[in-house]
Amino acid sequence: MIRFDDVLGQRPAVELLGRMLDSGRVPQALLLQGPEGVGKGSLARSFAAALLCGSSEREACGSCSSCRLAEGGGHPDLLIVERLPRKGTASARNPGSPPAPGDLRSFVLVDQIRELSRVASMAPRLGARRAIIVDPADRMNQEAQNALLKTLEEPPERCVLLLVAARPQLLLPTVRSRCFAVSFGPLRPAELARLLQARGLPEDEAVARAALAEGRPGKALALDLEDLLARRASVLEALETLTGPPPAAAASVPGLAAEIAGRDEATLLAGLELLEALLRDAAMSAAGAQRFTLAHSDLADRLEPIGRRLTAGRIALLVSALERLRYDLRLNLNRLLVAESLLAAVAGGPLP
Repeated sequence: MIRFDDVLGQRPAVELLGRMLDSGRVPQALLLQGPEGVGKGSLARSFAAALLCGSSEREACGSCSSCRLAEGGGHPDLLIVERLPRKGTASARNPGSPPAPGDLRSFVLVDQIRELSRVASMAPRLGARRAIIVDPADRMNQEAQNALLKTLEEPPERCVLLLVAARPQLLLPTVRSRCFAVSFGPLRPAELARLLQARGLPEDEAVARAALAEGRPGKALALDLEDLLARRASVLEALETLTGPPPAAAASVPGLAAEIAGRDEATLLAGLELLEALLRDAAMSAAGAQRFTLAHSDLADRLEPIGRRLTAGRIALLVSALERLRYDLRLNLNRLLVAESLLAAVAGGPLP
């Protein structure tokens, strides 16, 4: 079972949730918000387990019957609402297998939220409370969010609802306004590297993981380092090509786009994240920022000329377009067209 201290670098959020548990004054709806991979989902599950645990300690004891049921996924008072596998995928045919990101539906369905409301209205079966987690809550469409509003407006007294969202702005204002917000943030890569070294990782690996994860501890620990380093090299070479002579840049767009688009949404999102991070570092490097302030400081010498050629203003527009398209991917946009439009913009074409 994940302990609060296992969530790296989120001391303010950990302390806030801990004080709620110590005082017994827990809001009936919480919104855990922050970038992907910073520990929101892990802490939501730890907090829920602590709510249901029979011990008097701040954290779940991990050994009582309630904790064992929560750890095994069979606690009758704990409901976790996630995206379901798509029809026809391997994980849909075999419910026991963990789904790959590309196998998941784009949205949390309204029927899932209706079932959530039904469960929330029932009295707890084992303890004093129920705990319900919706992760990712920002993947609820408007119909599902409207269904959730009925529960938020008249929350059952013995139920705590935990919404986990990387993009809280995609939630309806009426949903956000009824939740107590707990914010999470990325760490500076240098700080995350120190924390990873304290966990036993070699210095070179810790620095590389911290940079590639953009200060997000969960991603730093989970990423395939060799694969992502190769992907970073590919994206950097694409930027160098696209900011070079116009004829060569234009001719290279289709091939580079196919490489960045990858095999599924998760692969494309990883490529877009790398592209955005490298563009930000290029702008900072061209503006004279000190090397240690860059997420990818080892690439500063190659990023600085990219930043000069593109200019800070153009990079700001590209980053804004990138962020918008990353949010819109949940609407099943064509991956290859997304990648082509972005790379064409880097090469001087119109912004997507």
